[in-house]
Amino acid sequence: DEQATLLWALDFNVNPMSSVVAQLVDGKVRVLDEIVLTRASTRDACEEFVRRYPRWQAGLAIYADACASHLQTAGTTDREILESFFAEQDGPAPSFRIPKRNPPVRDRVGLVNAKLRSAEGVVSLMVHPRCKELVADFERVQWMEGTNEIDKARDPRRTHLSDALGYLIWEEFQTRQTVGERNTRLFW
Repeated sequence: DEQATLLWALDFNVNPMSSVVAQLVDGKVRVLDEIVLTRASTRDACEEFVRRYPRWQAGLAIYADACASHLQTAGTTDREILESFFAEQDGPAPSFRIPKRNPPVRDRVGLVNAKLRSAEGVVSLMVHPRCKELVADFERVQWMEGTNEIDKARDPRRTHLSDALGYLIWEEFQTRQTVGERNTRLFW
């Protein structure tokens, strides 16, 4: 939908560098594409994204885990690489929806699963058939027995795309709790 903002969610790795492209349409997440690059940098991922999606006139929102804002050994952050790359491009500047800290893994995974099919049977996450690696993640990723951690050692190609999508879904759909001072009276 050329009228809807493109959503690009990344999981930063060198091998594989993984990301998904999606849109929110009528409150539903539609995953349009996946980008999986072998032995690639953040800039390589940006170049491939723009090659596939040269225009994003309705806007572009970029999602990632909190590590995107942490300094790397190259003296810069993945977020700074993204900002620099997109400053060079034609089109509107993207918005960045990168949290200061990552959500608990179990909560993030639970929210993605609820979008796949809620307890009421509602499906609000659709994945294009070309996203074979993301579908493989949904089919094969498991919890390490007796823990709240995903088994990332079992297959090094797994978890990256579902993690990227999870960051997007968490930022868009998490239940925001209000804690702290409020501008209302507590007692009558």
